[in-house]
Amino acid sequence: MSGKSGKSGKSGVWHAAGLAAVLLWTGPVVAEGPFTWGADLRLRHTVIGNVGLKDEDPNADRTFQRYRVRLFGEYASTGPLGASARLVWEGRHYGKPDARTWPWPGFETWYSGGAFFDQLAIELKRPGGAPFTLKAGRQDLSLGDGWLVQDGTPIDGSRTACFDAVRLTFDAKSLRTTFDLVGLDLASDTGRFPRPLNGTVEDQAEQAERGLILWARNESLVKGGRLDAWVIYKDARPSSTPGNVRVNNGAPFPSAPDDGEVTTAGLRGELKGARWEARAEGALQGGRRNGRDLRAFGGRGRVTRLLPDRWKSRVHAGVEILSGDEPGSGDDEAFDPLWGRWPQWSELMIYQWPLDSRVGEATNLVRLNAGWAARLGEAASLTLDYHALWADEASTRTPAQAANLGGGRFRGHLVTSRLKTSFGAHVAAHLHSEYLAPGDFYAESRRDGSFFVRAELYLTY
Repeated sequence: MSGKSGKSGKSGVWHAAGLAAVLLWTGPVVAEGPFTWGADLRLRHTVIGNVGLKDEDPNADRTFQRYRVRLFGEYASTGPLGASARLVWEGRHYGKPDARTWPWPGFETWYSGGAFFDQLAIELKRPGGAPFTLKAGRQDLSLGDGWLVQDGTPIDGSRTACFDAVRLTFDAKSLRTTFDLVGLDLASDTGRFPRPLNGTVEDQAEQAERGLILWARNESLVKGGRLDAWVIYKDARPSSTPGNVRVNNGAPFPSAPDDGEVTTAGLRGELKGARWEARAEGALQGGRRNGRDLRAFGGRGRVTRLLPDRWKSRVHAGVEILSGDEPGSGDDEAFDPLWGRWPQWSELMIYQWPLDSRVGEATNLVRLNAGWAARLGEAASLTLDYHALWADEASTRTPAQAANLGGGRFRGHLVTSRLKTSFGAHVAAHLHSEYLAPGDFYAESRRDGSFFVRAELYLTY
């Protein structure tokens, strides 16, 4: 684990924040010609109660600030050639947990992370009028609504979500269909080219991964709708330096690597009417993971109704099922969310999944959801959600985690809310809160209520 602490970490926070403030105050720097530059600054204060659902644990609570600054540039010529780059740095300050009671060495109250490029890519757009675009290098990827492909760096805590990839997009206009062919090669840490400018190497995933994705999107087969189909192959290889998980994520348990190959085939449909929307997707998985044959499935759906009121409000209801590992079967039936380990419907559960899975790795889940959202004026919105959570099987990812089980399958009741607002074109803020009342899926010693509260200020140009 590499990093800087103490005064150097605190100094790095203020230097980076000062640079971003100057750029944001003076506005975007736009050069003559094809070059465009800009910056953003994200400031967060987060408070979490009872990570691990055990109030008597001296390290159960988290209080920390995050300071992320990004500088980015883009080259867009009049021809087909383009390029993009983005430099990111994030530091943190922890009020809780206390480094003196943290069970592993190396915890840093002030943490100054790596300064590195989370985007560095070249792009070839429709050369000679050809119906394809090719993008190669470090880039962001989101396919569908991000259920399985969204975040290639799951354990750096939303600092980045990048992929080292080559993406070929072919537009078959006569069929109203777009095809994406994506090749991925993801390192487990930031030590590969382009290495961090300040030499700080950190983990991004528990294992190195390679993958191949074929994704098709059609807008002609269903009137007023869209259909997606995909085949995804992932090859996971344990890191050569296992156990080097970034300590400042504060995971309550070690996060084991994967070893094996997974193939996923799936479909997604989306329909929109005048006052309603519906979407559903599902996937089957096969392969071999961690020495066992993998046979898993997952699916989810959601219906939204738009209400004719002055708040432009909407109500929605949904269901999600991700298969769990059946005890004693000999095979592995736990669904692999691939590169979907990000807070799709809960920030708090990101920290609780390691009780039976890994950080952000939703699996072994049955979820029922109902919610309401509304506009509060021109620049503000409020979203409220309730989730009833169960486990598909009374099982865990590793035998060591079995001590966290209580014998039942009910994970608990989860309520979430998010208030968002903006102040002009360059300043936005949100207040996000959640509460989990745990159920009998967890051991009796791990059923204390847990909460998450985060305030964010986001400045961008």
